[in-house]
Amino acid sequence: MQFVYPTQLNLGSQTSDGYPQDLLRGLTHKLNNLLAIIQGFSSLILMNDDLDSGVQENMQHIKEASINISGLSERIRAAGGCAKVSLQSLNVQEYFSVVDTALREPFTKSGVPFEMDIAASLPPVSVDPTKLKDLLVELLRNAAEAAQKNGGRALMQVTGPGVVSPAAERRVDILISNTGSQIEQQKLHEIFRPFQGTKNSHHLGLGLTISAMLAHLMNIRLGVNSQDNVTTFWVSIPLA
Repeated sequence: MQFVYPTQLNLGSQTSDGYPQDLLRGLTHKLNNLLAIIQGFSSLILMNDDLDSGVQENMQHIKEASINISGLSERIRAAGGCAKVSLQSLNVQEYFSVVDTALREPFTKSGVPFEMDIAASLPPVSVDPTKLKDLLVELLRNAAEAAQKNGGRALMQVTGPGVVSPAAERRVDILISNTGSQIEQQKLHEIFRPFQGTKNSHHLGLGLTISAMLAHLMNIRLGVNSQDNVTTFWVSIPLA
């Protein structure tokens, strides 16, 4: 199986041409939309001489908009590679038992059948536990939304060294697959770029960019393959 990697982001000491500009351009657009809501309702409140029950609703909109801005800022920080990472040795079996509910949540909400197959006796890995969960949740949310469109299913497999990656590379591998969707080959090289999502306007198009950035910060290998109506993301984590 041939995987496509987020190499167009050139996640190293240099960034590829256009990536910072795309990110900032998209950020400005999204923030302006949210700020327009805040400014609009603030203006309405100031125009009312006698405040009525509608003010409460307007203030609620203001609150929601401010929360959205805060959430967007955090996602932009992650997508821009600004997240703070603290690597540590992590027991894989114990970890997945702790984050099980969070990983299943996207599928519970969307009603998509989801299974997890975690190999026994996995060696500890070197990773930031919180950031690994963030990375996996972004990929799992993407899988749930893709599978939901055409009644697909999803599976997450966790394997030890020598099953997916050669044993000599000393890695634990995670494969996240969903049926019911396929990404065109020419688009595979673009899906990790910011604001390149194919979903509706309610989605920011940052999830896979965040995954790519977090993977880079934790020395995790991230790839994607899509064929025969199955899309698979590969997350390869170095051992501790």
